[in-house]
Amino acid sequence: MIPKEPSAGGGGRRRTRTGAVAAAVLAAAALTVGAGGCQDVSTKTANRVELCARIVGKTFTNPFPDDVEKTKKEIRERADELDSMAGQASDEKLRTAIKETARKMRGAEVKGKGSSRTVIGYIADQNALLEDLRKTCLNRDDYK
Repeated sequence: MIPKEPSAGGGGRRRTRTGAVAAAVLAAAALTVGAGGCQDVSTKTANRVELCARIVGKTFTNPFPDDVEKTKKEIRERADELDSMAGQASDEKLRTAIKETARKMRGAEVKGKGSSRTVIGYIADQNALLEDLRKTCLNRDDYK
């Protein structure tokens, strides 16, 4: 038991509890405000990551399609989808990367079965196609 000081009139404990409660309330308020800021950042990050993943999913094509013309049409349609998805980007750098990826998709050469295309050639083509998008989607500084 903590001895009471005679001059305090026995109220020393009450002031200590009141101070602790006040400190807890202030700490809770600070954490709430801080958490709100974190939530905003993490929501933006999550939205950006989701958009990047959706875009990357639209860029991959069949490396050896049976019908080259049908595949070209599908690629153009996907590029159009990317252009419309660019409007969902949270920043200009990502928006530009998405539009550049769509532009590259429209210009991509499609080779059918039996062509001289190799798996390594396909991977190199996909790598070139995704270059701009990869630079911004994987750059941690772009998530700040």
